[in-house]
Parts: sequence; structure tokens; C-alpha cells
Amino acid sequence: MENIKKEEIVIAAWLHDVGKFLQRADVVELYNKELEGLYCRTTADGRFTHQHVVFTEGFIEEFRDVFPDEVNVGNVKKLAAAHHKPSEYFEWIIAQADRLSSGSDRSNFLDAVVGNSGEKLQFFEKPMIHIVSTLNIDDKFKTENSFCKMEELSAKKIIPQKNYKTSKEEYKKLYEKFAKDFKRLQGLNCDEFLLSLDSLLERYFWCIPSATNSDVDISLYQHSKTTAAFACALFEYQKCKAEENDVDLQKDAKKFLFVNGEFSGIQKYVFDMKTSSDNAKLLRGKSFEIWCLGEIISQFLVKQFGMGFANIVVSAGGKFILVLPNLDENKKKLKHLQLQIEEYFLKKFVGRLSFLLSDGVEASFNDLQQENVNLLINKIGDACDIAKSKKMQSVIQKRGFVLDSFYEDLQKHGVCPKCGIFAASNSLSESEKENLEEGETSEDFCQCKSCKKLIEIGGRLLKAQKIVLKSDKLLPFGDCVKLHEWDEDLDFYYSVNDYKAGMPLLTLPYVAPKNEFDELFTFEEIANGSLGNKKLGMFKADIDNLGLIFSQGLGERMSFSRYADLSFMLHYFFSSFYANFVEENYKNKIYTVFSGGDDLCVLGAWNDVMQFALDFQKELKKFCNNNECVNISGGIALVNSKVPVRIIAEEAEKNLELSKSEVGKNKITIFGTTVSWDEYEECLKNGKKLSSEIENGNLSTSLIYKFLDFSNRAETILGKKNKIANVKELINPKAQVWKSNLIYLVSRTIKKENQNLKDFLLSLGKDPKSIINSRIAVSYALYSNR
Repeated sequence: MENIKKEEIVIAAWLHDVGKFLQRADVVELYNKELEGLYCRTTADGRFTHQHVVFTEGFIEEFRDVFPDEVNVGNVKKLAAAHHKPSEYFEWIIAQADRLSSGSDRSNFLDAVVGNSGEKLQFFEKPMIHIVSTLNIDDKFKTENSFCKMEELSAKKIIPQKNYKTSKEEYKKLYEKFAKDFKRLQGLNCDEFLLSLDSLLERYFWCIPSATNSDVDISLYQHSKTTAAFACALFEYQKCKAEENDVDLQKDAKKFLFVNGEFSGIQKYVFDMKTSSDNAKLLRGKSFEIWCLGEIISQFLVKQFGMGFANIVVSAGGKFILVLPNLDENKKKLKHLQLQIEEYFLKKFVGRLSFLLSDGVEASFNDLQQENVNLLINKIGDACDIAKSKKMQSVIQKRGFVLDSFYEDLQKHGVCPKCGIFAASNSLSESEKENLEEGETSEDFCQCKSCKKLIEIGGRLLKAQKIVLKSDKLLPFGDCVKLHEWDEDLDFYYSVNDYKAGMPLLTLPYVAPKNEFDELFTFEEIANGSLGNKKLGMFKADIDNLGLIFSQGLGERMSFSRYADLSFMLHYFFSSFYANFVEENYKNKIYTVFSGGDDLCVLGAWNDVMQFALDFQKELKKFCNNNECVNISGGIALVNSKVPVRIIAEEAEKNLELSKSEVGKNKITIFGTTVSWDEYEECLKNGKKLSSEIENGNLSTSLIYKFLDFSNRAETILGKKNKIANVKELINPKAQVWKSNLIYLVSRTIKKENQNLKDFLLSLGKDPKSIINSRIAVSYALYSNR
């Protein structure tokens, strides 16, 4: 084969194992036995192995009209089918990339052969193991494997199955849907085809094991994606080195460069708003801006290096890892791009938000083998830490420390009342301020262009069902992303949260309360929906020990595909699953500040937020099959809706840190009290019971207030770490007699015939820990009855 295009290599790599899908679905009509000798390996006794490659050839031939006009389908077909028996150089690229991807994955994982029940399974019956259920740190936690159901990827299907096996019938049913959707890729150019193919394979290949003769916890999607990434990088490396031959291809040189990128200063930027008006739209716009820029920068970079979208091997929560060919010219280009990105962020965000791009980590074939890949991943992380220590240095060295270009506008118009950073768009005279119409404020006229655009996008995001991203160059946020509704006719776009065959899919978590006119509620309107006291609640949470989970959770089974799959699964849970969960259970109650990667931050009426925190934690435990390695810590802040968002966020963050400072983490903090999730569930139950008793007239709020005093007195005795604080507290009479005071108060106040209520109240103070925890229940009841 001559004149092979890079696009043909990449498409062939993406589809090289599609035959495994057809083989397990028993699509025999696409199997040509005459090709066995050409593409299959043979055993000593003449039997053919790796017969899935013939199915791969049959699939590509069957759908040859679907592929972009720019590619030679005959080349794609031969490249993809020959990866187990390569005879030419370009075929060897796919074969080598496949071995890099799959060779580092094989570890003879026990449950590849038998299910949890010990039943021997045929190759088409072995289900995909849910990778999160396999995590185990230092062999301390043993959890039964759970499995991915053989269905299209969706928010509901991400929760694993137990004691499950697949069948030819399930494979057949899924394949028929896949084939139908694959046909919808027809008519797209190469870039559009590859973007849409990524979403298509993610949707159907996520639940298919890439291999059934060893490990079954690597999805066919991740295996195909990493194969495409390695093949693209190898193609470019060998071409630029003028080493386009089998021998040089297989030399173990440092052929890959892993580059990671991430934001710095996200929370400070997102939450720092100077006024309370338009906060709901502005906060939503800022959070969406961060997500968009992460997506656009990663796409921009791979285009600059001539790579495909598959070369964004990991992307979650505003962080990504790229795999590039390790060439001197690419290292020089990387330096230039680092400066270009820093200049962009300096101009657009004045240093309040920045983006870190590492210098990259070189890697060889050997570095990607299973015994070495953990070290490689740690080096990639270290490179990002080094980038943090040099934040914005390139642009500062070039332009200096002073942003004098902003000063003239700031002196002329003053600072924007919304962000307090950029110059106001104009300034109003005193007479103009006096003539403002009802409902108008000077902020409406003086806000900067950036805030105005963010508020506009934050409002329109509720209705957005199609998104167009422009990543050929770095443009202002309002120019690089366009939001559209379904009735707007577009040739190509990202579909939002609703898969459309033939188009790429974006899963966004941005749900929010809205009125009957599809208008976003203000924070004041959200707070007004509270039970009793009209307070706003913010819940911030993230996964505990995430670094340990990624570095140790997979143990000796660590591979780049597993690393990517684990990142993907966690991100999908915090984005798509989260959004669906809110829509089904908290519609028009929960406002997403951000959610993705491994953390989330939400706002809502205080009582809704308190219940949501517990419910979401329970869903996480279902998602990981109650794996004790995977836990979440959280913090809740309750405030007046007029309080600036940054103050709410600081309080929620402080409570989150208190939860994480406790031994074992896996806690939640609210009302100055840190409890386990089981204790929190009991506190919520008790709070609702107390509230009901107050409403029914069986309890007075003055009595319940006394429990807060008892709680505070007990806490002075124990101290914050459950130890005696000092001698003065030890001998404080009032602190020492909290329990006898509680018993006396309850006995004197509650009527004899209401013994159940009396016993319930006494149970709240059965010991110091109980009375301290009761602060949550008591506060819930008091908030409910104001």
C-alpha cells in the first residue's frame, strides 16, 4: 500500500476490533471464509485464530459508502483487518498500536474466566466488569465484581449489575442498533466523521469487553481509542524521522510525548462576583465557560500537532492528557503554544484564571507496559505540578508584570460592578441614574462585555440543545461557542445530553430550577421555595483519596486504558448521571454550580440540599457496588440568598475541609457538626420527626432550642477531637451536668402519656456524641418551623 493517509490509519485503528462485536453477535453473513488465510493466524494443527478480523473486514466492506469521500475504504479495510497478521509497514503501525494498547492491559484477571458464581462462561457470555467495583487499596477492601449491562450508554445504565452474563441475543440486539446509527455517519467530512465516531463507539462499545480470553474490565471503546491515539502518534513520528519501515517502527525509542493541561484558579474565578443581581445566570455562565474552554483548548492543541481527537486520551473535570509524537519540532511548538495560551488567559481573565500546560513526559513502548505504566502516570502528574510552579511565567517574561493596556478604560469608566476586574462598558451620570426605569439598575448598563456575554449564555443554556464549538484558533468565549435550540437548522453540531445518530454528543450537568416560561430562577426565588426559613443551601463534595484511587486502586493491573476508563466512568457519573438524577428526583429544585470529574457543587432551598446530599451519596455507593475504596466527603452552608456567592462557597468549602480532616474522611459537615453518612441519615430522620412534633403542637421551639445548649456544653467537655480539652472545662459545673439537665427538662415538659416522644428526646442525648450530632436534627426542625 502506498500514499496511505493519516486519516485512514486513524479510522482503521478505531475500527480494527469492530469484528469482535460482530463475532459475539454471530453476524455470520458478513464473514468471508476465503479471507481466513489472508488475515487470521494459524495454529500448529492448521486451525485459524483471531477470526474477528474477518468480521472487521466484512463490516467495513458492508458499510463502505458511509466513510468520508477523502479516504480510500480499501486501505482502511486492509489496515484494520491485517493487525494480527501484518505484512506491510502501514499494517504494522496498527498492529503495534494494538499491542501497545492491549499488551499493557492483559493481567489474567481471575474473573475473566468465571463469574462471581463460579460458573464457567463462554466467550460471548462474559460481561464487561464495572471497573469502579474492582478498586482495592492495599488489599484492605474486598468487593464483589459488578458488571456493565449490554445496552447503549446512558445515565441510568451506568449503575452496575450483579450476577450478570451476556448472550448472543443481547449482542445481536445491540449490534443492530449500532449498525443503524453507523449509517448516519454518511456524508460527513473526516473531522466530523471522527468526532461523531467517537461518540458512537462510546455509546455502544463502553459495555463490550475488549478481550474475553483474559481481562474483561477494559472496554472495547477505551481499547479502540488508545489504539487510534498510539497509531496516529506513531504514524507521524516515523514519517518525520524518515523511518517508515518495519524494523525502525519496532525499535523501542521514546516515541511518545504525554502532555497534560488543567485550569488554575477555577473556584476563585467562578465564585468571585461583586453583586447579587444576575448571580444565577452569571455563575452558570462562568461554570459553563470553564467546561467549554477545557474542551476547546484540548481540541485546539491536537489540531496544532496534527493529531486526531482520540489523542485526547483523558478528559474530565477541566483536565486532560494528550499523547503526541515525541519530536523536537513538537517540543518547540509546545513552548510556543504555552505562551499563546498564557497570553490568551492574561488578556481574557487578567490572571484571575489561568491554564497550565506541562512540558510533556517522554515515553517508550517499554514505559507503557503494565509493570512500568504506573511510574509513567506519576511522572505525568509530576509534570503538571512543575507547570503549576511556573504559572504564567512565559507571558510575564515577555510582557512584564503591569497590564497597562487596561488602565485607560478603568480610569474612564470605572470597574465593572459584576466582576470587579474589567472596565465598565460605560458610566452613568447622576441624572441618568435618576431616570432609570423601574427594575433597571446602573449595573445593567455598566457591566463589562465579558459579564454581559456570560449572563446571556447563562440564561440561554437552559434551552440549548445544540452547541457549535470552534477550536481552530483561540477565540473569545462568546465567539468560540454558539448555543442553539432544536428548531434551528444546522449541518453539524454537538447534541446536548440527547444522543443523535450522526452527531457528536456532549453530556453537560447544568440543570437548574426554572419557571413555566423556561426562565432561570434567581437565587432569591430558589430560597423562597424553602421549607420554613427561606435560606439558600450550598453543597460541595468530592471523592476522598482520589490520588490513591488512581495510583493504587488498580494495583498491578494498572494500564493506560484502565486509567482512562476509570477517569471516564467517574466523570460520567458526576456529569450525565448527576444531571439525570436531578431531573428525575429534584426537578426545579437543584441548581448546578459545577459537577464533573470527581466533584460537584450545587445550590438549592436549604431543605432540598440537605436531602439531596444524602441521596447523591447513596447513588455513588450503588455506582461503585458499595466499594469501600470509593467514598465522598461533603460540606453544606446555609445562608441568606442575598449573601455574595463567594461567601457561601467559602463556608461550604470550610465545611468540606472539616469533613476531610476527620479520620477516614467519608463524612459530611453542617451546622458546625461533622458526622458519618449513616449518622447524617439518622439526623435527617430525627430532624423531620422533631419538625412534625412541633407542627402538631407536641413540642415547643423553646424546648428544642435547649438541645443546642446541651450540645454545646457536651462539646466543650469532649473537645473537637473527642478528648478532654483542659482542666477548666473538666470542672465547669454547667458543662458537666448537661445530661441531667436534659433528663430533667424532658421529664418536666413532656406529658406522661406521650412516653414515645419522651423516649425519643432522651435518645438524642444518650451520650455526648449523640447530643452533639443532635445539633443537625434540632437545627433542621427549627429551620423548618420559622
